Amino acid sequence: MSTLDNTNKSDPRPDQIAAEIASSLKKSNSGSHPDPIAPVTVGEPSDAKTFKIDQRHMEDFINPEMKPGVVECRRPPKGTFFTVIPEREGEDWRNRAFYFVLEMEGRDPHIVEPPVAKIKLDEEDTIRPVLIVRYVTMTGQEGLWAVKLNPPEGKANRWNTSAMNVLNVAESGTWVRIISKNEYRYQVSNKTLKDTPPKFTDRTFEQMIGEAFPPDRRIKTLDHPIWEELANGRTK
Repeated sequence: MSTLDNTNKSDPRPDQIAAEIASSLKKSNSGSHPDPIAPVTVGEPSDAKTFKIDQRHMEDFINPEMKPGVVECRRPPKGTFFTVIPEREGEDWRNRAFYFVLEMEGRDPHIVEPPVAKIKLDEEDTIRPVLIVRYVTMTGQEGLWAVKLNPPEGKANRWNTSAMNVLNVAESGTWVRIISKNEYRYQVSNKTLKDTPPKFTDRTFEQMIGEAFPPDRRIKTLDHPIWEELANGRTK
C-alpha cells in the first residue's frame, strides 16, 4: 500500500511544469500586454552611463572660465618636483625680480618699497632683500619662491648658497625637488621637460606678485601700521 502511495505522489516531470507555467502566462496576458521588465544587471556599461552628466548642462555646476589657483610666496613643497623659467643673460628679467621682504614670526610676508626699506634697514632685522622666482610643479601648481641672498659683506650662509644652487639646476631645463639635510640638496627627475612639459599659466609675473601680496601686505610709507607694531607691539 505504501508503495502505491509513493508512486502516486511522485514529483511532476519538468515538461509538465513548463506546460503549466506557459498556460498560466497565456491566460494572464490574454486581455492586456504589460511592458516587459528589464532584468537587473551588475557591472553593465549601460548601467554606468545613467550616472553621466550631460556636458551641455555643465554650466549649472562649474564655471567655464575657471581661473588659476591662488598664488603663494613660499618654497616649493617638499617631495614635489618643480622647474623655473630661465632668463636670458643681458635681457630684462620677466619671471623673477629682487624685492625687499618684511617677515615676522607667524605672519604672512610683506613687500616693502625700496626707498622705505633702505631707511628702515639699519634699525630692523625683519627686512631683507630676496630674489623672488616664479616656479611651477610637475602637477601644474604655480608659485613664487623667495630665495634669500648672501650679504655682500660677511660670511655666506650655506642655506642661501645651496638654495641658489638648486635654482641654477632648475633653470637649466630639468625637474628638480628640494631635499633639506643641513642645507638644500636636490634630486633631478628622470622625466625631462620634453616628456613632461611644464604647465605655466599665461599670467604675468607682476600679476602673480599682485596676487601673492595683496594691497594690505604692501608697505609704501613710513607711517604704515606695521612700524608702530614693530616699535611698541600689538594688543590684538
